[in-house]
This record gives sequence, C-alpha cells and structure tokens, in this order.
Amino acid sequence: MRIWASACLLLWLPASASAAGLFSATHPTLACGDDAALRTLSDATEVARHPPAWRRTLIRQGDCHAVTPDIKWEKIANRNGLPLMRRVPPVPGLAPQYFMTGDITPVGAPAPAPVHVAPPPPPPVAEIPTPEGPQQQAEDDTPPAAPPVIVQNRETPLPTDLFFMTRGFQKLGSLILTLMLITGAGWIMMRVLRTVWIMARRRKAINTCLKLAERHRPMLARWYQQADDDNAATLTHSRMPWSTHVERFTRTTLLPALARDGQSALWPAINKTVCAHLTTLAANTARTPSATVLTPGIYHPDMNQAEYAAFCSQWIEKAGWEIRPPVATGLGSVIHCNRNGLKMLVHCWIDRKPVHDDVIWQGIKEKTESRADIGAIVSNAPYTQEALLLGKKHRVFLLHHEDVYKFVSGIEVPDVA
Repeated sequence: MRIWASACLLLWLPASASAAGLFSATHPTLACGDDAALRTLSDATEVARHPPAWRRTLIRQGDCHAVTPDIKWEKIANRNGLPLMRRVPPVPGLAPQYFMTGDITPVGAPAPAPVHVAPPPPPPVAEIPTPEGPQQQAEDDTPPAAPPVIVQNRETPLPTDLFFMTRGFQKLGSLILTLMLITGAGWIMMRVLRTVWIMARRRKAINTCLKLAERHRPMLARWYQQADDDNAATLTHSRMPWSTHVERFTRTTLLPALARDGQSALWPAINKTVCAHLTTLAANTARTPSATVLTPGIYHPDMNQAEYAAFCSQWIEKAGWEIRPPVATGLGSVIHCNRNGLKMLVHCWIDRKPVHDDVIWQGIKEKTESRADIGAIVSNAPYTQEALLLGKKHRVFLLHHEDVYKFVSGIEVPDVA
C-alpha cells in the first residue's frame, strides 16, 4: 500500500510542478514577438494619436497575435522587463511572444477581485430662501422703476435730385468706370506683351543669321575683297558687286535656315540689320592683316620646317578649309583647320630619314589636347613599321605631302547652311 502511495505521489509532483509553471492571459489581449511594438500598442495615448491603419501595420510588423485566457503559456525568460512566453503545447511556426506583466497570471491562481471605489458624496445643496420674512421686506423697500420714455422719429426731407434719390445710378457708374479701367489696363498689357514677344522673335532670328554669317566669315571676306577690288580699279561690271553677293547669300543660306525655324516672315523687319552686319563683318575680316606666312608653290628638299608647314597649309586652304598660321612645336609644326564646325589637326614634319614613332606620339598628343575630330601627320619621308601600327591604333592618318590635297578634299563635311 505504501509503495502505491509513493508512486502516486511521485506522479503527482511533476504534474503539479508543470502546472505551477504555466500561465494564461487574464483577459483577451495581444502578444507580440517584438517587445517595442507591444509597449507601443499597450499605450492607449499613443494608439489614439494615430489612425487604425497605423495600428494594423504595427501589429503586422511586430508579429502580434490575439491571445485568449484558454491558451496556456510557459515562461522561458524575462527580457527588457517583459516576460517571454512560449505556447503549451507548441504550435509550429509560432515564435515565443512577449506579454505585458499585468496581462498574465499563473494557471489555477484566483483572479484578482475587482476593487469598487465608492463615489464621493454629492455636495450639499444650498437652501433657497423663501419669499417670506426679511426677503419680502427687501423687495418692498426697492424704489419703483422709472416710466419708459417714448421717442418719436422725425421725418427728414428726401432729396429731389433723381441721381441722389436712387443709389443704383451710383453703383452702375462705379461698375462702368471699373470695367473701363480693367479693359484699358488689359489692352495695354496685351500690347506690351505682344511687342516684347515680337522683339524676342526678331532677336532670335537675327542671332540665327549672325551665327551663319560667322561660320561663313572667310567666304564673305573674299567676296567683299573681290567686289572692293573691282570698284577700286573702275573695271566693267563683268563681276558681281557686293550687293549681289549679299542677295545670293541671303537666298541660299539665311532664308532656308529661317524657314526651318518658322521665322521667314520676320525677314523684312530684320533685313537692314542683317545686311549691315554682313557688310561690317566682311569688311573687318578682309581688312585684318593676316600673319606673315611663307607659301612657296613648289616643294624642294632643302625646305626648312616653317617653309614645309606653309607649303602644306596652302594645299589645305585650297581644298576649302579655314586654317590658322602654322605653330612650331618641338617636333615639327601644327596646323589647326576648321570647316563648318569640323576640326582637323595636321602635324607637319620634314626629314631625310624615315619617320619614327616619337613624331607619331607628338601628333597623337596634340590631337588629344586640342580635341580635334580628325588628326593627320604629313611628311616628305616614309614611315617606319612601328609608326604605321601606332597611327592605325590611335586613328591618326599618316600621309605624304603629295596626298594632302586629295585627302582633305575627300572628307565629308556637314552642310550647316
């Protein structure tokens, strides 16, 4: 008998111990996997400051779940001041949850009795004095009220003028005057805006013509110089005068450019201004003294570096390119060429020995620094195999001076007119 009693006692002790370590919620509440989210949701003031959508988002982010008192939990830790519980029996996929300390109680413990607070007694009501005794005597002692004074309205004479008798005429006159002022101000503003708009369009058209004239400055200068030479020599009119050149340039270059921008209707208004600028630009360019450049017509092996650069530049200029005077460098001379916005750099080198890669490197460096679109090296001597490979790698053309005119003439230049 004692053996069976001892066995029952041993079986009861683990059950009671496990039951003593279980907890349940005192009322339906929330349990969260994030203690910060649980503290925020338990603060009624913080929840009231935000919309319901914020509370739903916080519940989803904090991994919160609704908990009822019939679910049992086992306390496994106490972190950040909150108990960390896991469900008994475990549920797959449900992580341990944080509970507020006041929302859980051990299983089997009596629920705390509600505390009733007696309301405070109502304040005593003051006694209302009855109209007897002294109060009645006070009312009898008050003096009688003074009789009301009756004031009669005096009739004021009305004006006999119709304009002052009816205020409608005054309002109508003010309305008409206001409309007149608004209409006049609007008309003036429209005129001012239209004038500004027309001036801006004319200025834009003039700038377009001036840019085209600047691009064709050498051609205009040559035309002006030819016309001026004809007039100075008092020759016959076999050659075109300057006005004819201006008219042809306007018809072939300026008017098509204005038509593309929708500004051809403005030409009569800007005709005099543009023509005057063309004349001034061509005259200044033609009268500007050019730099002293040696331009021999025939090549000979005894040329120096300056003469050889001048010889190459004259063939480039004959092909229709605008050139600058050659500039001497450490290895040869450099010629900067331009045509309709296309930049070309030509490096000239004269020598009796084959051209080595040091000259090629100098030309590559000058092309890179000047940001030219085309780079070429011209020489009277043949090129070594290393120089040819280096020029091909860096896209620099290696030419003989006999091939310069054919090369620059065959370059496709964009038409800006």
